[in-house]
Amino acid sequence: MVAQQLTRPTPGHSFWLCFLMLCLSVLPAVAADAPKLHPKATSLPFNHQGPFVTKADGGVLCIDSKNALHSQDEGRSWSSSPLFAEPAKFNVSNERALLRTREGVVISAWMNGAERKTPTGWRWGDKSVSWKDFVLPTYTCRSTDDGKTWETPVKLSDPWCGCIHALIQMKSGRIVLVGQEIVPQWRHATVMWASDDLGKSWQRGDVLDYGVGAHDHAGSIEGSVVERQDGSLYLLLRTESGYLWEAHSRDGLKWDGLKQSSIPSVTCCPQLARLADGRIGLLWNAPPRHDPSNRSSRSELSLAFSDDEAKSWSKPVVVAANYMSGGRTSYPYVYERKPGELWITTMQGGLRMKINTADLSAGEIPVFVPPAKATPNPGGIIMFGDSTTAPRGNLKVYTNLVESTLQGVGSSLSVYNAGVPSNTTSDARKRLQGDVLKFKPRVVVMQFGINDSAVDVWRNPPETEPRVSLSLYLENYRAMIGQVQEQGGKVILMTTNPLRWTSKLRELYGKPPFNVDAQDGFESLHLTRDNAELRKLAHELNVPLVDIHAAYPAFAEKHKTTIDAMLSDGMHPGELGHQLTAELLVPVIRDSL
Repeated sequence: MVAQQLTRPTPGHSFWLCFLMLCLSVLPAVAADAPKLHPKATSLPFNHQGPFVTKADGGVLCIDSKNALHSQDEGRSWSSSPLFAEPAKFNVSNERALLRTREGVVISAWMNGAERKTPTGWRWGDKSVSWKDFVLPTYTCRSTDDGKTWETPVKLSDPWCGCIHALIQMKSGRIVLVGQEIVPQWRHATVMWASDDLGKSWQRGDVLDYGVGAHDHAGSIEGSVVERQDGSLYLLLRTESGYLWEAHSRDGLKWDGLKQSSIPSVTCCPQLARLADGRIGLLWNAPPRHDPSNRSSRSELSLAFSDDEAKSWSKPVVVAANYMSGGRTSYPYVYERKPGELWITTMQGGLRMKINTADLSAGEIPVFVPPAKATPNPGGIIMFGDSTTAPRGNLKVYTNLVESTLQGVGSSLSVYNAGVPSNTTSDARKRLQGDVLKFKPRVVVMQFGINDSAVDVWRNPPETEPRVSLSLYLENYRAMIGQVQEQGGKVILMTTNPLRWTSKLRELYGKPPFNVDAQDGFESLHLTRDNAELRKLAHELNVPLVDIHAAYPAFAEKHKTTIDAMLSDGMHPGELGHQLTAELLVPVIRDSL
């Protein structure tokens, strides 16, 4: 049986499939729990996100996408006033900065979502597009009456800016804004701005590019700045190095000393703030305590202090955490509402908390103990594949989606992910007994081929043949199918997802025998043939096959997107890709049972 689309209803199945389709329509809607707070923290009585400033009358001011928001009762109630005379032209980004100067002028800085432009399919780094085709402009806007009315916004630049959240006033009166832009090397770099007339006009300063990376979140970015007692400026930047990077300036325009700091960090932004007691506070996502080598988890938000002008830092205190799968407490804003009382909010994770600095040492969030890896129950379902199957950061892969869908219709079958990155069918054959057969599964879903078909032209000397020949690829599949069936298990085969060129893939594989000029040139060399032979094998052995590859074009059209956009990096499926796989796979599992 070859299942190329969602299986058609059969006698006795129609009601179940109708109910299943209802469940599948809400597959992505899985909410994470609220963050855990430090034992001495309390929740703020609102859902507005920082940054906040204190008005002349003692009230609190913040902004959202279209309005200024005002509170006179510590955030229990809010009123609003419009930011724009022409609101259709502007949409303030979630990542933004807000400053009230000593002169009483309020300045906001943000990216304008109303002017956001990207090439169709988000082809980052593709030679068919220019980096200038990515547009997300940077703006500032002023108010001289504590946010009641606002002047016409001022555009600083057009190129794509991924984040703004640092805006300060120096002792000299100069305003310094930390921005960023896409650069021709297909990464982001920090761009500094300064104003000497309280935000009416701006000078463009240095571009800080640490020279690493070529993807849509690469670079030295998402900076935060603080003024030291000697009048110099200290800047911290997000990087992919495992550490925040630092730089120094005397005037906010010219910067030097760009180098790695001593502060370990995952790939997310820091937030610096001068506190009333003279210390500098730093909020950021340090590597989680239970997994200190992790460079991507944003599960813990840490707070540290420096009493020597950012030369050294106190031991970090975790003020909030979310240990759910995909949980985040990141992109933080800190506001000292009154001396020692910090309001902390985040753009990711919905954190809204306040805490007194004096209470930070009076308790802590316990170090997370990850649950032991589940051992598959006998008679369950095992997803057996490579990195397109394996767990992938915070992404809910098709194993998760299939399991939640089956549970939603009352199934008690366990679903286990036995995907291992970089696996070929030869690798899989070696681990079949230990990772699959010993658990006596009822159903085994197999998806391999991308790594088998790869020709490693990046090696020295370059390879000229695929990692696994076609004959061995089919032999491996035959052997694995036979072993599962001999044990009484059912097998479901899946073709691979399509592949598309990205800048990184071109860097590694963009040479003969691959066809770099063809959209599908990375897969057409061998993978297209291997998928075709797998279809024939499934028919010959009368094994169900889910044709993932063939389903991508129609699914992309249905969701008004492209195949490129359904892939996270040209090779691995993104959210929509895993949703497609789950939607096709669940009915075939049901039929197999």
